[in-house]
Amino acid sequence: MAACQRFEQIKFFRRKIQAFGDLLKKGFADQSSQEVDYLDRIQGAASRMSVLIRDLLAFSRISTQRDHSGLLPLTDVLQSALIDLDMVIQETGATVSLDPLPMVVGDAVQLGQLFQNLLSNALKFRQKDRPPVVEVTYEWIAAANLPPDVLPSRTALAYHRINVTDNGIGFDEKYKHRIFQVFQRLHGKSIYSGTGIGLAICEKVVANHGGAITASSQPGRGATFTVYLPL
Repeated sequence: MAACQRFEQIKFFRRKIQAFGDLLKKGFADQSSQEVDYLDRIQGAASRMSVLIRDLLAFSRISTQRDHSGLLPLTDVLQSALIDLDMVIQETGATVSLDPLPMVVGDAVQLGQLFQNLLSNALKFRQKDRPPVVEVTYEWIAAANLPPDVLPSRTALAYHRINVTDNGIGFDEKYKHRIFQVFQRLHGKSIYSGTGIGLAICEKVVANHGGAITASSQPGRGATFTVYLPL
């Protein structure tokens, strides 16, 4: 509750900075562009701070307990995420395909955050010369057949394995563990927006559901994020 109150205070001050900045820009209307540029930078920094605090709050809100856990269709979770991303999909000309997905036990809000972050990244880190192609595939896997580096937070006899694969810019696999840490970015913030918290949220959600998440990629050849959820 205290964190939420602090965030509301920060949003209030950010709006004040924005409003006073707009007034000052009107006052500098006849001045050189340098003064206006400085004001734009101040307003931009305030806006980025607000986004950062928002993402940190989202990260902290993912408790170790699921607030509304129940049996739910994972297809509906993905479809809701795609609806939220519809504008970006249209703007980029992206193609997104989904395998039939299973029923899972989980928190719909947290799982929605998980897949919206993964899909959003697949659309964001796209190649400049081609539209994004994103494939969400599914298979069932026995615990005995899990890759050695996959260590779910809860033991089960079998797991749902969901792959989110894209044709984007990819990344060097030597960073495949680092990308799930808070504030870690592999690509320049001047080119790709974001706070470096999204994948940390993904890992926290998956762990909270007893599963695991891994990543594989090659620079220039896309990436695959694999989510394991216990049956």
